[in-house]
Amino acid sequence: MVAFRVVQPVAAPPEFVVDWWLDYSDEDPELTTGIVRRKVERLDDRRVHLSTTSEFGGRERTTDGVVTRTGPVSWEMEGRVLSSDRVVSSMRSTYTVERQASGSRVIADFEFVGRSLGWRLAIALSSVALRRRQRATFRDYAAAIEREFAAHRSGPALRASAGSAAGAPLAAGGPAQIDPKVPASEGVPSGDDRGRQ
Repeated sequence: MVAFRVVQPVAAPPEFVVDWWLDYSDEDPELTTGIVRRKVERLDDRRVHLSTTSEFGGRERTTDGVVTRTGPVSWEMEGRVLSSDRVVSSMRSTYTVERQASGSRVIADFEFVGRSLGWRLAIALSSVALRRRQRATFRDYAAAIEREFAAHRSGPALRASAGSAAGAPLAAGGPAQIDPKVPASEGVPSGDDRGRQ
């Protein structure tokens, strides 16, 4: 099993961060590098079936699962990772958004378990790259959230022009941090304490 935590500051309030993050769409690949395509199917008001294909290690891998909102600022995803249409790993991620003086911070715990000895070894060997990829994705998401929040606060005229600057490099809320996996319950608020993917 490979498990790790990513912590990402975001200069926007928790409610805005959660609403943005959980507003999945097929256009999400435009937000960050590495995502090739995404398919989204809304199951009900709390659950979304999400299938995301990314390039990783020179090959396409698909993470397929259900995202469930577990609280006002928390969510989780349970699913599987496929390579060449074959299930190679199970995965679970939990997300919490906490209020901070400068806005919010997203705390995400990830677990990957290979289905075979070979895939367990492959996942263990690629754990540093997995962490690095998640950290980069979170920085991209934080920058997009901050741009959208700034446009939202600026009013309709500036909001319309914000879309044209989508490719401009903007500073995010700060660097994402990765902590070696601690038991998922340690240091992470319960579902009622604000957190969701």
